[in-house]
Amino acid sequence: MNNLPYNSHYNNNQYNHTSTTWLPEHNYPPHTSHERGITPSPVQSQLCHIALQSMEISCDLADVVRVPRQPGGERENDAEHSWSLAALAPELRTCLYPQLDNDMVQQFATVHELLEIATGDVATFDLTPVQLSIKQQNEQQAAHTLLQRLPPVMRQGLERYEAQNTPEARFVRAVDKILPVAMDIVGQGVRVVEEDYGIKNLAELQAAHDKLIESFTQRFGTEFPELAELYANLAYHFETCYAQEKSSDMMSSHVPERPNQLKEVERKFLVNLDKIPADIDSYDHIDISQGYLAHSSDGSETRVRRFGDGQRFELTVKSGGTVVRDEQNIIINEATFASLWPLTKGKRIEKTRYYVPYTDPDSNEHTIELDIYHGNLEGKLVTAEVEFRGRETEATLRAETFCPPEWCSTDISYDQRYKNNALASQQHGILELSQVSM
Repeated sequence: MNNLPYNSHYNNNQYNHTSTTWLPEHNYPPHTSHERGITPSPVQSQLCHIALQSMEISCDLADVVRVPRQPGGERENDAEHSWSLAALAPELRTCLYPQLDNDMVQQFATVHELLEIATGDVATFDLTPVQLSIKQQNEQQAAHTLLQRLPPVMRQGLERYEAQNTPEARFVRAVDKILPVAMDIVGQGVRVVEEDYGIKNLAELQAAHDKLIESFTQRFGTEFPELAELYANLAYHFETCYAQEKSSDMMSSHVPERPNQLKEVERKFLVNLDKIPADIDSYDHIDISQGYLAHSSDGSETRVRRFGDGQRFELTVKSGGTVVRDEQNIIINEATFASLWPLTKGKRIEKTRYYVPYTDPDSNEHTIELDIYHGNLEGKLVTAEVEFRGRETEATLRAETFCPPEWCSTDISYDQRYKNNALASQQHGILELSQVSM
């Protein structure tokens, strides 16, 4: 026991081992293990609390998804980011500022993102000063609640880091700002700046970088001039990577595919009209008005949707394909929808969507989206779609092995005639719908 690194904390008044006032209310094991009849000592009981709470904090940190993408396309999470900072910061300290306390640097790197468990990750790439101030205010408000969850050493480290009154804390914060640029270079940074920040060309990227470099230099350049230079050099390096990837010869032969994009993996079936669940109206449902701005023969499309009586409006872009397609949904306001809707004339469908829970033979739970079409398709067509979550590889496997309920008939997942964009363009129906939806 005397060799435990936490031992000194539990022999003083601040962290007395008989007190658990810092612990949150969780359903932890009781002091007595009824199965074995063993009663741990108060110190061991509290150590169990610390171990469990530390693991919960680590899991929560891993659930916070950040904007940067790793080489495989997956979003980085806060746990991964914190490890990267804990690895890089001591190296830069040794090279540039050996007078800084290495233990403090490592501790601050480990705890620096804990507040995001409560606030989520808000990227500062293009935040205005007002938005940045709101972000900081939200973090301050969340700090009190979160601090009550933390074990004492972790809590003390976070409080000292957030105070930003030591050179070690300011150093770690500066290195923290450098990491996203480094990840852009080794990961899928081109995709990030285009998809998440709307960068369209090298000139826009350079202009954005100029502002970021200026801000970084003003904030950290006086105390850590070498870090300001490093930040700029990494930004310039990424600009070179961007230019190379966007050049025509690179795009034609050398740029790898971008895996793990947002994919829609689904199966679609016709529904026997006489076997629609009798209690269908008891399920959650909503009316959908859907119009197409553009679509092509390969299945790619751009559409707008109105849900209910204006409860929600969406603009959706989908790539070509059948079971697996790229998809991006953007929430729009009513005014934007109203301006786009006239452009869909002659390419619209109306339907009521029912959300039907279903457990397949393997006890996997799904929500089937059962669509009853109206207008020219009234009484002729009912379809059922099932979307499969997860990475594309696992989701595709689940789709391929899915066993539908008995009221589903023909699998039309690969039949382009039953894509909604095709249905929207058919004013007289496809084939004889009264014959195929039976």
